Amino acid sequence: MIIIVIKILLLLLSNYGYVLLLREKFQYNRYLAWIAVSCGIILFLYVFSLFGSLSFAGLILPKVGIVLSAYYLIKRRSLLQLRQIFNVNIITVTFGFYFILFSFTLFLNRLEHYDNFSHWAIIVKYLYTQQYLPKADTTIIDFTSYPVGASLWGYYFVNFAGFGSGTMLVAQFWLLSACFFAMISIIKDRKRVITIIVIYAVIALFNYFNIAIRMNNLLVDFVIPMLALAAVAGIYSYQNNVYLMSLHTILVVGVLGIVKNNGSFFVIIVLIYFSITAILNGKRSLAGVSKRMPVIMITILLSIMPYWLWMNHVKDVFGNHLSKHEVNVDSYEKIYQTKTPAIIHQIINNYIHHIESLATLPTRGFILVNLLFIFTFLVIRFVIKRKTNVLWMLLFTDIIVVAYYVGILLMFLFSMPNQEAINLAGFDRYASSIIIFSLGIYSYVCVVSIENCFYEQDVELRNYKSFKSIKSKKIYEYVALGLFCFGSLSVLSENNGINYNFKNYKKTEPYKVSQVVKNNMHLNQKKYLIVSTDKPDINSYFTQYVGRYYLYSSSVDAREDFSTLSKRRFIKLLSKYDEVIMIDDHYTFKAMSEKYLHQKVNVGTYSVTRLLNKTVRIED
Repeated sequence: MIIIVIKILLLLLSNYGYVLLLREKFQYNRYLAWIAVSCGIILFLYVFSLFGSLSFAGLILPKVGIVLSAYYLIKRRSLLQLRQIFNVNIITVTFGFYFILFSFTLFLNRLEHYDNFSHWAIIVKYLYTQQYLPKADTTIIDFTSYPVGASLWGYYFVNFAGFGSGTMLVAQFWLLSACFFAMISIIKDRKRVITIIVIYAVIALFNYFNIAIRMNNLLVDFVIPMLALAAVAGIYSYQNNVYLMSLHTILVVGVLGIVKNNGSFFVIIVLIYFSITAILNGKRSLAGVSKRMPVIMITILLSIMPYWLWMNHVKDVFGNHLSKHEVNVDSYEKIYQTKTPAIIHQIINNYIHHIESLATLPTRGFILVNLLFIFTFLVIRFVIKRKTNVLWMLLFTDIIVVAYYVGILLMFLFSMPNQEAINLAGFDRYASSIIIFSLGIYSYVCVVSIENCFYEQDVELRNYKSFKSIKSKKIYEYVALGLFCFGSLSVLSENNGINYNFKNYKKTEPYKVSQVVKNNMHLNQKKYLIVSTDKPDINSYFTQYVGRYYLYSSSVDAREDFSTLSKRRFIKLLSKYDEVIMIDDHYTFKAMSEKYLHQKVNVGTYSVTRLLNKTVRIED
């Protein structure tokens, strides 16, 4: 474990080398550089993976970064002072506390969520062990149409530091942290505590609306809105430098498009914002706009290029072998044809009822966002008595949320099986993405509005006396302290929630399976039967997917009910498999094994040949 920690820290040092390169050669914003580097690494791995050279890219990237880090640190050693290295300010206190706390917690955690084992963890494991993208004959990966952006980031970590749940979770969190850090770039005057605390408090609030996902898994529904917010922050920060704005957009949006198919919605939003910003900033004459149009068109083209390459890759490699959630008109038509008018009516009714209910977390989030916008407007307009465009930003934000909600409804109607669509499977998880995004947009609007309302508008002239009155200074201090306490308590609450779930980990199917079979890293074609007493997890195929991940085979079945089997059928069932995995004290299976096979079995792994022993196998 110590070696893995050291290697993860070396990866941090490696990324820092690339950050120093960006800052040295392009004068890149220090807060935006981390996400730009992360996205650059993902795109580099992505391009090489498409050409079958993933192993080379994964091997060379960390080492080059470490060399760069050593070079720049040695080069700047005369400029570095002790107080600069250990500079403590409100950013290091808040974001440093957040980063260290969750990095430690997640490293010690384990994967639990269903989708980790059905795709996100197993694709990272596949990339790590095989060193290439899934092929047409790769049966271990079910969702072959899913893009691999976030998975390549996980691969980047495990390929260097070693494979493990903790390493993958830390990798995903560090990508999120780079996005959190990018949000600070919105702030012009970072000597003012209140603006930093607003960003910190909103990031802490993200955890509440991320409760359906949480950070102790590899799902990307939190990553998508955070990448979008990091892209928006870069566009705003570089609005007077169209070339850096373009570079940042290409890097972040390029990755955003290959994280998951529904990331396309956020790609469109960001590219629209980029285009408007690029047109409005600078000379607004026809000649000035004409000069910027090529940059805008090239940026849009290069931003969507990774997604276009992925769609072509899926078509070329897998052809007509469609997987679940494939972005394909034919598959949508087939699914939609199974939906009768009655089923469609039921889906729509359930959807409307769900989003109208205050018990629905995203609905409460939508209401909160609107209340925050309105409150901010009232304070600025009637207390501070300044003009503001906060209500216009609220309108734009609500339009984005409504459009996303319509998209979710269309997904239920066109791309989900009937029963899943009727049950609105995953709605809270999908909707949380847009709520988190809208909260982030509010934080940007709030910070910009606060800075525009400061009594002293000249940043260079501001000091601890730059307040309109003693009363306004006290209000400033109390609000900042209150938001700091709220943010810190929210962070601690989320951390305690993750730790609480981890305490119950021993009761879960992943723990039971991992204790019996460990983690097989060799892809194989053996046929396994998992014997478990957990009927709900078996019926939902959770146990089966957990088994596929740990056993690393696509031929894994799970069963709970053996009581109806005769001796002949029991032996015939076992004869279909190479090994039987009993993960808990299954009374019926033990009794039948002793009665029919004359074998005493307990929790463990058993060769079917050994179990049947001299019993004659019954062929199908």
